[in-house]
Amino acid sequence: MNGGGLWPNQAQRMRTYTKVQKRGSVGRSIDVTRYSGYEELRNDLARMFGIEGQLEDPRPSDWKLVYTDHENDILLVGDDPWEEFVNCVQNLKILSSVEVQQMSLDADLAAIPATNQVCSETDSGNAWKVHYEDTSAAASFNR
Repeated sequence: MNGGGLWPNQAQRMRTYTKVQKRGSVGRSIDVTRYSGYEELRNDLARMFGIEGQLEDPRPSDWKLVYTDHENDILLVGDDPWEEFVNCVQNLKILSSVEVQQMSLDADLAAIPATNQVCSETDSGNAWKVHYEDTSAAASFNR
């Protein structure tokens, strides 16, 4: 055995599998490096999950393809150059439009600071004084 391991080009041959999930379906693992671009990826995932023609971009549909990157940010598939996507994708999710709306609502609610309300009588006649404190924490979308 040589000092470089069993295979000198092992890093080049290493396959990177990425989990793909869709609610109500069995998850799959795919090697994103085997695809030539977003169109091929979308078509193959739509076929795998039985939603052919419903993941095509920019066609509006009931399904959205999102991914989590190495910083745990959730992004829409297709927003970044293909090579950048391949290098940073951690997992893929096929979300219904309802799930996308819920994620958006959760993000909006997490951005609103929590409030503490204090009732006090004031000389100016205003019966309520509201005091705001920012006690919000960063939202996490890993579900």
